[in-house]
Amino acid sequence: MQVTTDFLIIGSGIAGLSYALKVADHGTVSLVTKRDIDISATQLAQGGIATVFSAADSFSSHAEDTMVAGAQLSNPDIVDLVVETGPEAINDLINWGVQFSRKRDDQYDLTREGGHSHRRILHA
Repeated sequence: MQVTTDFLIIGSGIAGLSYALKVADHGTVSLVTKRDIDISATQLAQGGIATVFSAADSFSSHAEDTMVAGAQLSNPDIVDLVVETGPEAINDLINWGVQFSRKRDDQYDLTREGGHSHRRILHA
């Protein structure tokens, strides 16, 4: 069987599905997954997504935490790029319907987990 597509996405995790949504208006999208589309490492993950989503936090602090956790082996330019684009990526997920945990006052329930110096972990 031969399939022609503009965008081939392998995997049904949050990264692949996010990309599929972003490029859907630019051509045909085909997604290949090893199991059911709703079974992925993203769905099974117990951790959350770390991003600067509070005025009490900063990009520089998040980048520093990431460099420390990576034993200073990470590429600082890539770390800065990922950290600085994190809030936009989270807002995309929210706009696509991902429901992150909230507190009683309807604010996002940011948690602080291993390696992070601030509350910046969102859970769905």
